[in-house]
Amino acid sequence: MALAVIAGTNWYDRARAEAPEVAGPPIEYDHLSNEEIEPYGSRGVPPQRPEEKRAVRRFSDVRDCLVKEEQDKDIPDLRKIDWRRMTSTANIRVCLFRIFASYGTPEKAVLWFQAQGLETTGPIEGTYAFKPTVNVSGRHAPTEDGRLYVSGSPITARIAAYLIYSEGFAASWDENGILTTTSHSQSSK
Repeated sequence: MALAVIAGTNWYDRARAEAPEVAGPPIEYDHLSNEEIEPYGSRGVPPQRPEEKRAVRRFSDVRDCLVKEEQDKDIPDLRKIDWRRMTSTANIRVCLFRIFASYGTPEKAVLWFQAQGLETTGPIEGTYAFKPTVNVSGRHAPTEDGRLYVSGSPITARIAAYLIYSEGFAASWDENGILTTTSHSQSSK
């Protein structure tokens, strides 16, 4: 009986994404972002909701977003995000902000999305509130392989992977090249 429970847990756990195997040299970054030098916010507005505030405390430094093996390295590989800790939209938004602020450019954000196995768009020019922006995005179709990058638990990930048609991630920079917002979305059929 216990063996059946363990096997069932492993089946559910496979729905949750793990850090993909990344090959080649890391993507060079400008600096290692943290809350002190680059406070998290969305379009200049600091976090308002309790879950956002918790995520900022939990991931106050870009190293907090990475798998354990990378956290203490002098030069960590920012592609190695700890997907198992990305249990909410607030967590992934804060970590994307930390990672992309560290890279400093939309072009490097696209390389990061590609390293995660996501289909990418951008950089493309856009506008927000009549001001120019540069936007990048990455998307994934959980219904194709049964994996979900951001999910609250292995059980909900397994169920949601069959209901969620598209999972998307995005970021925007302003006309001065400053990262202004990151986002995560999931669309169901």
